[in-house]
Amino acid sequence: MTTAATEKTLDRIRKALAIAEHPNTGPEEAETYRERAYSLMAKYGIERAHLAAAGQITDELASFPLSIDKTHQAERVQLLTNIADAKNCRILQWKLNNTTYLMVSGYQSDLDAVQMLYASLTLQMAKEVANITRTGRRSLATARKSFMLGFASRVGEKIRQANKAATVEAEHVDGRSTALVLRDRKAAVNDYFDRMTPNTGHVKSRKVGDADAFYAGREAGDRADLGGGSARLDSRGQRALNA
Repeated sequence: MTTAATEKTLDRIRKALAIAEHPNTGPEEAETYRERAYSLMAKYGIERAHLAAAGQITDELASFPLSIDKTHQAERVQLLTNIADAKNCRILQWKLNNTTYLMVSGYQSDLDAVQMLYASLTLQMAKEVANITRTGRRSLATARKSFMLGFASRVGEKIRQANKAATVEAEHVDGRSTALVLRDRKAAVNDYFDRMTPNTGHVKSRKVGDADAFYAGREAGDRADLGGGSARLDSRGQRALNA
């Protein structure tokens, strides 16, 4: 395995996403290429992990900061948390006035994936939630919050499923167990996080107020593009949710 091989995988991800996102691509074909992108992204992460373990590339433990304003704040925090957890990253969260601040810690290659996925999926979640209407006696606000929690829940599951399938496929690479490489990386991230953020507690999970909207959000998460594409962490997703 070489760095050239990982760049080839990255190029295949970009091509699959380009086809999936093309205006002339039909829904079924687009879904096929999106699923291919999900699988390739998981494979890319494993390739980077093995190269780093072998000393062929540098993949340092690091952190990046992020702030989320009050509009659908808890739901966006949950989306980021699910993505970060699925990519073996840890989050420190604190709140000042009406803004939530977060610090995401992990290996740099995983942090890059978290940033791309969060930027892309925030936009997709905003687009989907705009079409949600109230159900039964529940308010529109409750329906939308429940929808976004469902979306975040399903997205996290899909990322973990893709990672698990890629891990099984590449169980031994260059004589090293993929499961052991990933286990060692997770332990290193936990140690780094604990040293950086001692004496911190845990955030309580959000309650679901509208079950129908929650499951509608999970269905939308099934349709979500997890490949990242060319998205970068910026204010576009935040503006979409504020609209």
